[in-house]
Amino acid sequence: MLGWPLWTAYLVQRYVSGKSRPGWLQRWGRLPDSITARASSRPRIWVHAVSAGEVVAAVPIVREVRALLPGYDILISVITPAGMAMAEQQAAPHVDGLFFFPIDLPWVAKRVVEQVQPRVFISLESELWPNVLHELHRQGATAIMANGRITDRSFQRVRRFGSGLFRWMLSNMDRMLVQSDADASRIVRLGGDPGRVQVVGNSKFDQEIAELTAEDVAHMRAALKLPAQGPVFIAGSTRSAEEEACIIKAYLAMRASHQDLCLIIAPRHVARAAELAGAMTRAGLQPVRKTEVGAASIARHVILDTMGELADTYAVASFAFVGNTFPPTVNGGGQNLLQPLAHGKPVAFGPETATIRSEVALATGAGVGFQVGSSEQLADWGIGLLENEAERERIGSRARALVLSQRGVSRRYADIIAEVALAAAGSGR
Repeated sequence: MLGWPLWTAYLVQRYVSGKSRPGWLQRWGRLPDSITARASSRPRIWVHAVSAGEVVAAVPIVREVRALLPGYDILISVITPAGMAMAEQQAAPHVDGLFFFPIDLPWVAKRVVEQVQPRVFISLESELWPNVLHELHRQGATAIMANGRITDRSFQRVRRFGSGLFRWMLSNMDRMLVQSDADASRIVRLGGDPGRVQVVGNSKFDQEIAELTAEDVAHMRAALKLPAQGPVFIAGSTRSAEEEACIIKAYLAMRASHQDLCLIIAPRHVARAAELAGAMTRAGLQPVRKTEVGAASIARHVILDTMGELADTYAVASFAFVGNTFPPTVNGGGQNLLQPLAHGKPVAFGPETATIRSEVALATGAGVGFQVGSSEQLADWGIGLLENEAERERIGSRARALVLSQRGVSRRYADIIAEVALAAAGSGR
């Protein structure tokens, strides 16, 4: 009972801040009629992806599951507004419904599981909620972790403060399908049944990233009002003013020796675009927001203040930096490293990369990803690439080859999910 005041204060804060206001009634268990009305018509798979990054990881798995189980409904839940925006953009064509994940209170979890009636529940990465998992188990659903990972920070925190609860939650998971051997080891050390843990890989390598032609890239440059020629530095998914200050400082150092270098910064949350524009202006730059670029005659410093365009925009880059890797970071650090690599772009990142540990290991091992510890190191790295076009091209070829070599993971996830779903149907679950 002592926890209820804390829960109440937390929920009020989430609502007032606006973080949980979208889908507020759904979070309390009032799901759309389009979901509740069809609950008993076809077997269902419920996929949970917290935010935009998890949705990106879920979509290629969902596509493969759809092909293997055409007679099933597939629903996706999210927690954040950014996750819903990404789901509406990328997942909607492949699923039968989207909704906001319920607040993890016993009666809310019970109501939502009864409404959804999933045969299989799939949780992306390391998203575990005790009441929902308990209710899924009680009502006979099979629960699977997919694309699972446990960061160093999460591992230490769970061991110190919540090992008992985490072990109990893992006991409600029928299968734990993870990205790497390190993730599997951590899950087992935290109490996961070794017989239910399996290394499958990282589904993000299978995300659909269009291979743009030279003509496509030229059109994109024109749409951004960039000069027709000249190098472009893109910093994607930045998370803080401090990180952006490092990027701006590095860019100014690069531009001192390469005056035609252009800059694009894509903040992870587009609501920060005005704050970023102010910082760029104070540094002597002339930022133009993508949503306002039509009024500009030419733009050398662009803020990508739109959702879902960064993956393609990396195609205009000469090299890139992936954000949430200079402190202060969120959730241990790291954003999507694979999007610039898929376009054959050398990519740098800061020292904090806990959430993209496996991608960093692959990228650095292949010589296509580069860790930098400061704005000065970032500038030196960029200047080196600006002065060696042949090296940029060699890195680009290796980057594309790396991404291609890792594809196919999502089909392996889907094969396991389909096997589990059909077995559950046979057992009457």
